[in-house]
Amino acid sequence: MRPIVSLDDVSLRYHSVSGETLAVSHLNLSVDSGEFICIVGPSGCGKSSILSMLAGLIAPSEGSVHVEGEIGYMLQKDHLLEWRTIRSNALLGLEIRNKLTPENTAYVDALLEQYGLGEFKEHYPYQLSGGMRQRVALIRTLAVRPDILLLDEPFSALDYQTRLSVSDEIGSIIRQEGKTAILVSHDISEAISLSDRVVVLSARPAKLKKIYPIHLSLEEYSPMKAREAPEFREYFNAIWKELDIHVS
Repeated sequence: MRPIVSLDDVSLRYHSVSGETLAVSHLNLSVDSGEFICIVGPSGCGKSSILSMLAGLIAPSEGSVHVEGEIGYMLQKDHLLEWRTIRSNALLGLEIRNKLTPENTAYVDALLEQYGLGEFKEHYPYQLSGGMRQRVALIRTLAVRPDILLLDEPFSALDYQTRLSVSDEIGSIIRQEGKTAILVSHDISEAISLSDRVVVLSARPAKLKKIYPIHLSLEEYSPMKAREAPEFREYFNAIWKELDIHVS
């Protein structure tokens, strides 16, 4: 079966008045349909640039990028419009794409109800917690029914306790919706608890160092419970040593 996402011998160079910067070097990576992978690496190594290439925002300098299906992109900040209600924020992507059909509107209303935001749909963003805002941002992304979700450190602006609960919620939602997901994170624990595979990159220029398939002994999976699995610490230590830096 052909992967839904692939990067084949991809390199990326940025040009500026000060010269050329090699951000990504000869990267090969593939992702299967329904798979959740996380990309970790040192700050500034080119992780977000990889997502930008997958989203079609920038073209690789060398190599090829293959993406099969619709992309949904969730950024670090929720970017909710403060003057729009939660429901109208969730519908924004459909509105922009001129896909505000009764069927799609009903789908968004169902997502809001299913994921605990139904009673808040006429509230405004300032009335919600940071975690609830991120749920709205995810539903806005899911509303256009993407095949692939790109997640660029979507929990980084939250305090630690909220981050744990929100990553648990959003990871579970993505699994329930059966989406293919590629997450960029600085948090090794987050990467292990959410992913099927953790992709470790080198310092800039980003090169593939190692891929860790994650297999945890759990009777019932959830990102929070994953942290209690006996294999969790082994994965953490191995990835930490592979990075060989302090990852914040």
